[in-house]
Amino acid sequence: MQCFAPRPALSLLALAAALGVSNPAVASTLQPAPVLNSTLTVEVSHVGNVRGEGGSSNIAEPVAVGDDLYVVDQGARTISIAGSDGMRSVLDESSLPAGVSLEGGTGIVNIAGEGDRVYVGMYSSTLPTGFDTPAALPDDPSYSTGQPRFDLVYAYDRAADGSLVNPVPVTAFEATTGGHRGGGMLVLPNGDLLYARGDNLSQHYDGLSAPQDPGSTLSKLLVIDGETGAVEVAAMGIRNVQHMTYADDTRERIVFSDIGWTVAEEINAIAVSDLTDTATVENFGWGRNADGFAREGSFYVSEGPESEAEVVGIAPPGEVGFHQPFAQFGREDRDDFFAVSGPVTSASSFSDIGMLFGNLVEGDLYATLAGAEGTLNDVYSVALVDGTGAETTLQALLGRSRIDLRFFNFADGSAGLMSERSGDIFRLSEIIVPVPLPAGGVLLLGALAGLLGTRRRARRAQVAP
Repeated sequence: MQCFAPRPALSLLALAAALGVSNPAVASTLQPAPVLNSTLTVEVSHVGNVRGEGGSSNIAEPVAVGDDLYVVDQGARTISIAGSDGMRSVLDESSLPAGVSLEGGTGIVNIAGEGDRVYVGMYSSTLPTGFDTPAALPDDPSYSTGQPRFDLVYAYDRAADGSLVNPVPVTAFEATTGGHRGGGMLVLPNGDLLYARGDNLSQHYDGLSAPQDPGSTLSKLLVIDGETGAVEVAAMGIRNVQHMTYADDTRERIVFSDIGWTVAEEINAIAVSDLTDTATVENFGWGRNADGFAREGSFYVSEGPESEAEVVGIAPPGEVGFHQPFAQFGREDRDDFFAVSGPVTSASSFSDIGMLFGNLVEGDLYATLAGAEGTLNDVYSVALVDGTGAETTLQALLGRSRIDLRFFNFADGSAGLMSERSGDIFRLSEIIVPVPLPAGGVLLLGALAGLLGTRRRARRAQVAP
């Protein structure tokens, strides 16, 4: 393997873009603006493997609660704590709440926690006692389940050793036997749970009408009171949100990815205050809107099954009533399966990178820049190096073509990634690669330095605790 060398010098305009001082690119055709080349680089350090004995290849991203790193092996139906001495199980099928019958390969879906409280999402073919009547699916054959299925949320106490004890039913939702169930979970600053429900449909559907129905819990971000189980719709028009995180340590803004259908993979950002003010339901556009089009990224998509749907236009900037994505990117002529994974943020791991995310399947890495604001920010390619400085890829490191990429934060706040297929986890650290100025570029160095100084001061203010 050859040692990594800096890429060829960029033009001053491209250099400014790589340093976060350019205007966002605009799509000239009915597809997202292309991913831009850059010198952004992260080093990966192998930490270990979180696939326990008898583990599966279906593992959710690890979740840090306190000093513990929890790992949900969805296929093996276990929750374990990853430690220096291996994996310690804290929940499995033998210790489930009474009446739960885990279903399929994602029986335990996800967890989120803070302090001594941990929420656990489960997928069950039975509805245990203790739950109120679950929110029903639409009366439409497209959601036919064959037999009832339920998404359940339990609240657990977290013992001193990290074990999960004393499960209490919080809320339940009727679910389909397949399709996009979402499952992203995040504890809000006030202790409530933010929970993402998908559209519960397969990839062949345009979302139908439920995502735009504020009376339905499908395709919604829901605020769930952890004590009473009360559910409020905070945002609608999402498709399949599996991961949410905070933009920085202030916990004032939440960022999440939404897996696309026809044209765009989305990275979205929204203020916590906007979500918790449920008097207004925020709208990210997925599903059949009043004008007959779904919004996917900044694009209008026609109604119909996947084989017939078409991208028919571009939404105007700042379209009233809708949240356009913080960033978006397309498949770039790929014919195989493609999905966004992430994002992850970290003040200790990244400098010029604001958010890191990637292609779930093949493990390609992308980023937006620190200090980016607003909507439709540029997306940059990110190179990967190993501990020797040699350029590599996750496919090369793991010796497999499919990665199933997941991002997370370690307990110390540093950024990590995991291959769901192999269970290997890595710690990430941005490497600053010098970019030589072209001849005559020194004349503009002073101007660039001024811009950078302003941007870096803004960044420090943004990530201060």
